[in-house]
Amino acid sequence: MAKRSKESPGVELRTKLAPSQDRARATFELILDVTGQLLGEVGVERLSTNMICVRAGITPPALYRYFPNKYAILREMGRRLMEAEDAIVLEWLEQGHGHLDGSLEEAIKQRADLLTRVRKVAREQPGGEWIQLVMRAVPVLREVRADSVDTVARAIVDQLGARYPSVDKGRLRTAALLSTTLANAASELIVDAPQLEEELTIETARMITLYYRDLVEASEGDGPAKES
Repeated sequence: MAKRSKESPGVELRTKLAPSQDRARATFELILDVTGQLLGEVGVERLSTNMICVRAGITPPALYRYFPNKYAILREMGRRLMEAEDAIVLEWLEQGHGHLDGSLEEAIKQRADLLTRVRKVAREQPGGEWIQLVMRAVPVLREVRADSVDTVARAIVDQLGARYPSVDKGRLRTAALLSTTLANAASELIVDAPQLEEELTIETARMITLYYRDLVEASEGDGPAKES
């Protein structure tokens, strides 16, 4: 994958100052929490720094001490969310989950549980589910999601590549990118259709698990033992 630019032209996205004292950290966190609340209420287009200040009960200079604009706030929210979600996935992989030997149904269940845990992280963060949608819809924020996909995909390639060395690394890399993107898309769909959460979670887990099994079996002949 081509290296992405770390800066988005025309929009400053980095925080101006990292808070070092308790009061400053409290203000910093308040800005993020209030932005998350407002994001679900008014959407990204109507959201403004003035609106955030009014809701938070702070002055504009207090906000601009840390963030140059609303997109920098959203980027920090997205970065935190992606780091928290990625940590769950990486831990899951390190614990040995995601392998394709043994029971197919158990592998699907483990992956469905993972998808549920990742989604729980977004729900526990103010505006978490909305920030997922924003990172896809707002061009200057797409890099945050793309970096997360890249991180998870590399970990999948490392894990499955070591366990199944006959799998072509190029195909495995493509599969990892596709499966990670599919999981993200399913989470976004659940935001719009929460009544389908259980079905969408199971079907997404099944699709991804079968996809990887097919990839491994195609490279190893009989491949991993098939158990029901």
